[in-house]
Amino acid sequence: MNDSAIQALPQALLVEVETLRDQRDLYRSLLLSELEPLAACMTHALETVERIRAALRMTTRDNSAFRGKIERLQSELTSLCEAMVGLHLPSVSSRVVSAQATLQAIELRADISGDDLLPAMVTLEELCSHLLIAADCAAVHLPAAVEGGAEEEFDAGQQRAPPKFIAALQQLSDKFATEQGKRVALVTMGLEDIPEPWISTLFDLLGQLLRNSIEHGIEAPQQRAERAKPEMGTLVVEFIDRGAQGFDLNMQDDGGGLDAEKISEVAVRLGLLSADAAKAVDPARLASVIFQPGVTTVKDPARRGLGLQIVRDHVQRLGGRIQVAAKRGQFTRYRLTFPPLSDAELSANLPA
Repeated sequence: MNDSAIQALPQALLVEVETLRDQRDLYRSLLLSELEPLAACMTHALETVERIRAALRMTTRDNSAFRGKIERLQSELTSLCEAMVGLHLPSVSSRVVSAQATLQAIELRADISGDDLLPAMVTLEELCSHLLIAADCAAVHLPAAVEGGAEEEFDAGQQRAPPKFIAALQQLSDKFATEQGKRVALVTMGLEDIPEPWISTLFDLLGQLLRNSIEHGIEAPQQRAERAKPEMGTLVVEFIDRGAQGFDLNMQDDGGGLDAEKISEVAVRLGLLSADAAKAVDPARLASVIFQPGVTTVKDPARRGLGLQIVRDHVQRLGGRIQVAAKRGQFTRYRLTFPPLSDAELSANLPA
C-alpha cells in the first residue's frame, strides 16, 4: 500500500498504521543493537519506568515541591540518556527529548501547580509505555544470547505487561472521545494494584466517570484552542494502595469544570433544591447534586442521568466515599477513598 492510499484511510486506521510502523522501527533498532549493552539499557529502562511513575504519584502541594518533582523527573531522563549511549534507539530517544522539552517549558513558569503537570504526565506515560514495549521486544532475543548477570537481572524485571484492564479503559476512552468528536489522552497510574475482587466494579465505575468527563468536562478541540489549551484533553486515572489505610482512586480531567448554573437549574427542576437555596448553595453541596438520580445537563429526553448515581452506588457498596473538586474552565477532580479489604475479600484474592 502506497502513502497516498494510507492517507485515505479512516483516522482510527491511520493511528493504528502509525503505531505498527513505530513498533516495527523500534524492533528493527533493537535487533541491530549490541546485546549486552542493550540488556543493561533495558534493565535501566524498566527501573526508570518505576521511578518516574513513583515520582508522579508523589503528593505535592506547593510551588517548591512541584519544582522538586520536575527536577527528579529530569534527572531520571538524563540518567536514561546516559544508559542509552552507544545504542541507536531513535523511537525511544525522540520520546525522551519530547518529555525533557515539556518539563523544561513548565520549569519556566513563575508558579507551578498540579494542573500544569498534566501535559507532562501524558508525555511521560507515553515514554514509559514505549519503554515497556521495548523491553518486551528485546526480551524475545536477549535471554538466548546474553550470558551472565545482566541477562538474569533483565529477565527477572521485564515481566511487566500492561493489564487488560488498562487496555479496556483505553478503548472506552477512545470510543467516548470519537462519539463526542473530541481528542483525549488517557494517563493511568497504579491500576495494576487494584485488588482482584474489585476489578469488575471499578471498571464499571471508571467507565461512567470517563464518559462523564469526556462528554461534559473536556471541551471540543476548537473550544480548547480558543481557551489557549492543547486541543487534546487529558484524563488522569490513578489508583493508590495505602495499605492499612485503604485505597484511593483519583480521576482528573483538564476540561471546563462543573457548570454551576446548569447543575443548579436541573436541581431546582427535579426538586432537589429550592430556587432560593440554589442561588446561595455552597459549591461542595452543589457538587454532591451531580450524584443524584436523574441529574444531567444534557438536553435529551432519552438520557436518564443515572451515570454518576451508579458511581455513587458502587462506592457506597465498597464502603467508600467520594469527594469532588472543580475549577471553572480548568479541571474537575474526583477522589474516591475506600477502606482496606476485608478478611473475606483477602481470602478470595489468595491463589488456590
